[in-house]
Amino acid sequence: MKTAKNLIRPLVHDLYAYAPGEQLKIKGLIKLNTNENPYPPSPKVLRAIKNAVDGRLRLYPNPTAQALREKLAKLHKCKPENIIAGNGSDELLALATRAFVESNSKLAKATVQYFTPSYSLYPVLADIHGAAKNPVPLKPDFTMPGVAELKRNKVWDFNAALTLVTTPNAPSGRG
Repeated sequence: MKTAKNLIRPLVHDLYAYAPGEQLKIKGLIKLNTNENPYPPSPKVLRAIKNAVDGRLRLYPNPTAQALREKLAKLHKCKPENIIAGNGSDELLALATRAFVESNSKLAKATVQYFTPSYSLYPVLADIHGAAKNPVPLKPDFTMPGVAELKRNKVWDFNAALTLVTTPNAPSGRG
């Protein structure tokens, strides 16, 4: 007999739930670990938001974010088709993983690699797709090793299915 548990991919059963860091409740504490801003929005920002809320709020936005992509392309001197818009970085990272990491390969596991310490979602995305993880340590000063060093130390997979380079990197703020 099929149960809901039987319908879930076996790989998902082995995943661990996200465990958020401790959230201290101390008055006046600025929690940088959650990207919180200790200051309220500027009154100008609040006015701009209120002025922008009109009848369009009830409508779906353009699904390709065409106007935004055109403005960003002009700013960055590229074509709109070189810009992807999403609902935050987590969605874009998940899309990249789905696009580049083949989890059902009969060959060796696809590899997702990233520097560490870095964003805790990277290994989770690799696990969800059944990929091998290649966390490569940053230097002691939190800078990235150069290509020659990565080759010399044989820690970098130059054929990885997906390489994630965080800049600026959250633990250090370095680019």
